[in-house]
Amino acid sequence: MKISTKFFTGSAISVGLVVAILIGNTVVVQQIKETVREKSYESTETIKTILEADNSLKSEIIALKDIVLFKKNTQELELFHTQFIASLNKLDKLLPNNAKISVIRRRHELLNQMSTQLTQQSSSPTYLADSQQYFRAINSFNRDIELFLDVLIKRAYKQRLLVEQDLENLHQVQKIISFVVVSVILILLIGKFILIWQPTIKSLEHLQLGTAEIAMGNFDYRLDINTGDEIEDLAQSFNHMAVKLAQARETLLKNTELTDMNQLLALEVSERKQAELELQQTLQELQHTQAQLIQTEKMSSLGQLVAGVAHEINNPINFIYGNITHASEYTHELLELVRLYQEEFPYVGEKIREQIENMDLEFLQEDLPKILDSMKMGSQRIQQIVLSLRNFSRLDEAEMKEVDIHDGIESTLLILQNRLKATPQHSQIEIVKEYGNLPLVECHAGQLNQVFMNIINNAIDAFIDSPTINNPQITIQTELMKHDRVVVRIADNGSGMSPQVQQKLFDPFFTTKPVGQGTGLGLSISYQIVVEKHSGILRCQSELGKGSEFWIEIPLFAKVESKMLHC
Repeated sequence: MKISTKFFTGSAISVGLVVAILIGNTVVVQQIKETVREKSYESTETIKTILEADNSLKSEIIALKDIVLFKKNTQELELFHTQFIASLNKLDKLLPNNAKISVIRRRHELLNQMSTQLTQQSSSPTYLADSQQYFRAINSFNRDIELFLDVLIKRAYKQRLLVEQDLENLHQVQKIISFVVVSVILILLIGKFILIWQPTIKSLEHLQLGTAEIAMGNFDYRLDINTGDEIEDLAQSFNHMAVKLAQARETLLKNTELTDMNQLLALEVSERKQAELELQQTLQELQHTQAQLIQTEKMSSLGQLVAGVAHEINNPINFIYGNITHASEYTHELLELVRLYQEEFPYVGEKIREQIENMDLEFLQEDLPKILDSMKMGSQRIQQIVLSLRNFSRLDEAEMKEVDIHDGIESTLLILQNRLKATPQHSQIEIVKEYGNLPLVECHAGQLNQVFMNIINNAIDAFIDSPTINNPQITIQTELMKHDRVVVRIADNGSGMSPQVQQKLFDPFFTTKPVGQGTGLGLSISYQIVVEKHSGILRCQSELGKGSEFWIEIPLFAKVESKMLHC
């Protein structure tokens, strides 16, 4: 049975009993009051009638004596006689079958006969002598009648006292009934508490204890509540929840064990795997670091990893870059020596001439210096990438220098010149320069060049991924704002980006390129360079189908401040 049903049933029974008692009390009290009222009325009327009869009798006796003594008219006597008879008749109705009233009536009739005889003998010579005898008889009858009236009046007064006693008893009964009602109400409340509220409170206490046990990790705790109401349903739901939690804990423990085993297995595989290429091994380490970043949300290991990559790449690149300079010098000397040989010995043997024609010596003399310059430029580019990686890992603490921003942009465009040319996949990309008059800017020039490289390179990738765009164009604008801030805006008319992509644009390892074509570090490093290293602002405004614009804003002079990212 539901708690609400128990409550309403108990309340209905309580109210019904109280109402029944009150109604019964009201009916009984009303009946008793009515009976007492009737008895009180009868007693009052009886006393009043007896007093009226007594007064009429006395008046009748006095009138009779006046007739005898003063020979007055009998009319007054008849009036009092009539009043007495009327009172006696009324008294007979109030006290039916009362023998004393019959006696009084007979005595009064004798008195009436005697008064008639006195009236008739008023002219007799012995009237006075006989009248005295009659007076004594009249007084005797009067005393008898009054005696019986006194008996009746005492009886009426006694009856009145009984009526008052009944009224007092009625008040006592009302008090008893009120006490009974209050007692019943208290008993019902106590019964309701014992039968309904006490089990409910105990069940809630058990439920609270069970909740505390579950909170402490005791998922084997179960509730045993059999109240047949909502609390029992809640206890069953609680037990079901405890079972599910225990199953979930077991599943979690199993998953944790599997995860640990997978990690151990991955670690063993990683330890046993032989190194292939240095750059490929570095990429695998970066991917492994990415997984650790997602799981542990710590960035410290990323800096160490990138620093190690930069160090490992920097050593062979320094070796290559240092030797390219010497190789270029040696090549120029050898080519100069060949030229001198051709001048001193213009006529050579047949074999030498055939070899010169086979190897196309003129083209070699022209192309070899270009190849060496290209190799030198490529090694410089790799050095810049290594420097950017070191900047991302915060290991580069080089001082800022005053440089020309436009030179950095031009050097970046020079490196990317080959990617701007037309190919079968896309049209030639036009570069529009709108340079302002900028003073020298105090900054990390190499880092800013990396920012320009990343943004322009991404714009070129966007055009390659969307070959249907007509007249691809990259616009570079520079200006001085408020005399102390330099702004570089790089915009393209490519396909643009969605708001979802813009929200994650500067997150580490976020990329929209296919697997193997992008690391997702370019714009993240650029953001670190602009915002953290230069206390500047890097933001992006883009709309699908309308291209993108990157806003780079840095102070003219070095400041120690940080700006929020706007995108």
